[in-house]
Amino acid sequence: MSFKVVRAGINVDIAPDLIANQLNVRNGALVLLVPANSLAAKAGLNPTTRGFAGNIVLGDIIVAVDNKPVKSKAELLKALDEYNVGDKVVLMVQRGSEKLELPVVLEEQSS
Repeated sequence: MSFKVVRAGINVDIAPDLIANQLNVRNGALVLLVPANSLAAKAGLNPTTRGFAGNIVLGDIIVAVDNKPVKSKAELLKALDEYNVGDKVVLMVQRGSEKLELPVVLEEQSS
């Protein structure tokens, strides 16, 4: 009998720490891509984009999950491992100079 481990996640692409550091993100997990039909998109999570001049416009930076601080991609994944698919979590995100709370329902993480 084989079963696959189902991991709960937010199904967005998070920047590797190296890239995040190059973009001056020192604290939190930088959102790179948000699939259009994902629960994260419905929750309003913003991806990183390029501006008209080719400059990089940072997406949301996830700094906490249910008030537990996350400082990196690894910490975000570790935090989400505590939950199950279908659980609702509140992501604290840094968007520009403001901090927002976005409730997100976790979905099956495609690894």
